[in-house]
Amino acid sequence: MRACRTLLALTAVVAAAGACVHAAVPESLPEPTTTTLEAAAPPAEEPDCGDPVASLRPTGPATTEVPPDSYMAEIQRRGHLRVGTDVATMQLSSVDPQTGEFEGFDVDIAREVAAALFGDPDRIVFVGIPSSDRVAALVEGRVDLVASTFTPTCGRRQDIEFSTDYYTSKQQVLLPRSDPARTVEDLAGRRICASAGTTTLANLAELPGVEPVPAAERADCLVMMQRGEADGMSTNDTILVGFAAQDPTLHIVRVDISTEPTALGLPKGHPEWVRYVNAVLEDVRASGRWQELYDTWLADLLGPSDGPPEPTYVD
Repeated sequence: MRACRTLLALTAVVAAAGACVHAAVPESLPEPTTTTLEAAAPPAEEPDCGDPVASLRPTGPATTEVPPDSYMAEIQRRGHLRVGTDVATMQLSSVDPQTGEFEGFDVDIAREVAAALFGDPDRIVFVGIPSSDRVAALVEGRVDLVASTFTPTCGRRQDIEFSTDYYTSKQQVLLPRSDPARTVEDLAGRRICASAGTTTLANLAELPGVEPVPAAERADCLVMMQRGEADGMSTNDTILVGFAAQDPTLHIVRVDISTEPTALGLPKGHPEWVRYVNAVLEDVRASGRWQELYDTWLADLLGPSDGPPEPTYVD
């Protein structure tokens, strides 16, 4: 199992070595996408689903003992959990070039689910996917779970399900240090890059005078900035910190465009799976494991935390 997981990771490392970072996928998945996308359209009006962050309440602890006809049992029969994630978001989900292993806060949250299901956090296969492919990967049954700074929305909930919020971040902007912009109003006239199909890109489209620039993957935005194809990039502060660390000529402008909850994406039609994953997250919060993971991956970059967000349930 470790060999299988490492093989996928090494493929992702090879892909990351080029000018643009692309998510590497096995033959059963779509070919890697490029940074050439159509211009961002105005965001579609969100359907009403109540609170998009609310999820199904756990019915008991998450253990290796699961109902034989459940989605969890199907995963156990397969022998591993399939997790879709980004390959180049430092501190959250990236591939260590020395070991070929996936690592980060999101990655370790996914490993907690595998540990509950199998009693082994390494019974997991990570599949590198771009941000724009997260919903499709779940709808098409290519993965069991997406752990990739995924924000629940009513629009996305038409096609997939979400766990409870396990981290809440703020959408900020990464700009060259030479850029004088310090407020949202200062961003007018600038081309700001964000991942295609994300709430981040939709939020940018609502800012007066800002030209949203879509990219297939977050890492492509950094390359586009370096090539002069975008003036800045925007996403969650947890992600921007990693990119800023890669280029000292850039800095984060804390404009607080929006507050972004982070949840695990799950396939539709399996409520027992949603409740099981939420039970795992309940244990991660209550056991102190969440704080351990935060201290390991994010504390040095973002400072002390206020603890994990409280879950919101619909039932």
